[in-house]
Amino acid sequence: MANKKGAVELSVSTIVIIVLAMSMLILGMVLVRSIMCGAIGMTGTINTKVNGEINNLFDATGAEVACIGAGETPVALVPGKTNTIYCSIKADKTAEYNIKVKSIEGTSYKEAEIRKWIVGDDFYKRTVAPGDDAPKKFLRLDIPSNANQDSIIIGVEVYKEGNLISSPDLDFKIQSLGLIKATVC
Repeated sequence: MANKKGAVELSVSTIVIIVLAMSMLILGMVLVRSIMCGAIGMTGTINTKVNGEINNLFDATGAEVACIGAGETPVALVPGKTNTIYCSIKADKTAEYNIKVKSIEGTSYKEAEIRKWIVGDDFYKRTVAPGDDAPKKFLRLDIPSNANQDSIIIGVEVYKEGNLISSPDLDFKIQSLGLIKATVC
């Protein structure tokens, strides 16, 4: 009888320990996931970053139109997601602006293949009033999840009232999120 009582106590203790261990494991995983996703989410405050980057480009170039990718360092594009390229226009008077993709060059991809990634139109046409310098979606690229890391240069032409005012090259690099970032969130 004593052996049976000891066996029951041992199995109950084992079950309690397993339940506590599983609870701690689950709580730990939830905590780590929330911390990781919170940290990754902080990098997702794209709108303020885009505004800041475009304002820096305006300050650096003094141009009337500034687009993400026109700076000195290439901007990362993430495979497996739709990436949006923003442009901002500082108009001195109400005018019609047209921004078009002139050319696309990739290190390991041909222009025709990269053009297949474009979602919607490859141009932006709108009448802009003074003070309306909020970033506007110029181009969206849906890069396949199996895309190689590559450098891409997108040549654009900017027209104001039908007259060419600039033709900057926008530099980008295809860069994956990383295993942990892609798996956790």
